[in-house]
Amino acid sequence: MPQCLFRIATCTAAIALACIAPIAFAQSTPASAPASTPVPTQRMLRVLFVGNSLVYVNDLPATLRALAAAQPTPVRIETQTFVAPGGTVAERWKDGKAAAALADGHWDAIVLQERGGLLACMVDAEQRTQSECRASDRAHRDFAAKAKAANARVLLLATWGPDAAWQSKLDRAAKQLAGRIDATIVPAGPVLRRYANKHGNEATFPDGIHPSLPATLVMAVQLHRAIIGTAPRATDVTLDFALLPVNAAVDAGSPMESQAALRGSPRKVVVKADAISALIDAANL
Repeated sequence: MPQCLFRIATCTAAIALACIAPIAFAQSTPASAPASTPVPTQRMLRVLFVGNSLVYVNDLPATLRALAAAQPTPVRIETQTFVAPGGTVAERWKDGKAAAALADGHWDAIVLQERGGLLACMVDAEQRTQSECRASDRAHRDFAAKAKAANARVLLLATWGPDAAWQSKLDRAAKQLAGRIDATIVPAGPVLRRYANKHGNEATFPDGIHPSLPATLVMAVQLHRAIIGTAPRATDVTLDFALLPVNAAVDAGSPMESQAALRGSPRKVVVKADAISALIDAANL
């Protein structure tokens, strides 16, 4: 996929992205339109994220919001995201912040993303009895129970391992865990491994671990389907927020969305419809 499809433009200038057509400006409503023309009520969903850098790099929650808002029939998604570098689901349960947010308001879904390859321990006879593995299993159960009590769906964002053998363990563990807590799997790991086989590891995991922008967009497509119930359409998507790096100063004690230090400078990335179309195809498992 041509990298020019993801070239950055400033918010203060109308700049055509290289290799593609100029950015099209949305047309305003004609002045002669009847004042009584009904305005469609925009659907709104609230989603809670719990995870670590695999979620906050490129700001997956904001990417999902932008993708949903760009649809022909837009859906407004509100998110709260509790993450920390290298953090685990058990740590987020223990500090109580995400659990308190879950109890305090209406949520349509909670997305749980465990640290790296940790879930693989659940299908290993020696590792499943270790404290970190048991803590992960217990925390997933606790979050799921609280979500169910609040009538929120539970989604497992199943991530990737360093090789095919580890990925196989992760996939089996996610399936088993999802069955225990009545969750829906969002299979990011196997899908992005397949994407890397086609486009290369550097184009998918630039540092060997964290997702590239296309990889984050693939996950956003998967989450759109899982949360909204339909696959997104191929439209231009504007990402007008900071694409957070691995070393972002994220504070697990408050929602990422409320942390002013993470907002960055006003820039935007316009991802053209043909690029979104290719990523929608890539997201199909």
